[in-house]
Amino acid sequence: MTKKLTDKDRKVLKYEKRIGFVFCGLIICFGCLFNLLYFILNKTGQDYLMVSLIDIGILLLAYFVCNRINLKINRDLKINTKEILKKSVVKKIEEKSYEAGSGALYSPILGNLFPKLWGQRMRETRKYYIFTSETKYEVNKEMYNSLLKDTDFYVHFAKHSETVLNFSKDE
Repeated sequence: MTKKLTDKDRKVLKYEKRIGFVFCGLIICFGCLFNLLYFILNKTGQDYLMVSLIDIGILLLAYFVCNRINLKINRDLKINTKEILKKSVVKKIEEKSYEAGSGALYSPILGNLFPKLWGQRMRETRKYYIFTSETKYEVNKEMYNSLLKDTDFYVHFAKHSETVLNFSKDE
């Protein structure tokens, strides 16, 4: 079944476009580094035409890379529809997860004596997974608690990019 994208769905898809912008920014940064090195290392006459042509090429490359990475997401935003599939819960799992970089080396003895230096533990979070017959989905706590084994739920996803937009109990 297909439906129109909501504002929330469009926001999720626009957020997914960030990786294309990151690559575009990296290419432009390398171009700026090239310009900097050229003007620092070249002690003889500056060839501004050559540098300008290379800069135009770098900007075009950044634009096309960004467009290519975000091609499917742009297509989904243009057609403005989403697919809704009915799935059945096979299994539910709740896992502990630790935030990367949130802790330091924990030593019990030193941690009690110097808690700020040695006693910082990693922040614990919970991840909730719903398994269907063919796929594993990470869902939020409310959806996890509302679904029981062998119950049906709906997965809203974008058609071309296959980005999961939302989960719901009813259409």
